[in-house]
Amino acid sequence: MIGTITALLISYWFYKSAEATGKNPLSSAGVGFLSYLLPCVVWTFAITPSLRDAVEHNPGTVSGLFVNYAYILVGTACAIGVKFLHFKQSES
Repeated sequence: MIGTITALLISYWFYKSAEATGKNPLSSAGVGFLSYLLPCVVWTFAITPSLRDAVEHNPGTVSGLFVNYAYILVGTACAIGVKFLHFKQSES
């Protein structure tokens, strides 16, 4: 649920930034959504299983929360990076 809300907020952020800069808002919102979703999916299938295995040996720690929600941090960081690259002002 938190991941879905984050994806919608990032899409809205890209949409509003596109409106402010005169770019196509719909395609920019799609870029924002995909720049969040793709890293989340890759993290979930490639990294999370090995992290969950490590947490099973020491349950009840804060690292369990990290494993469950790390994909949100990774996806958000990637979306922020793409946003600044996508809306970068050209050097005059």
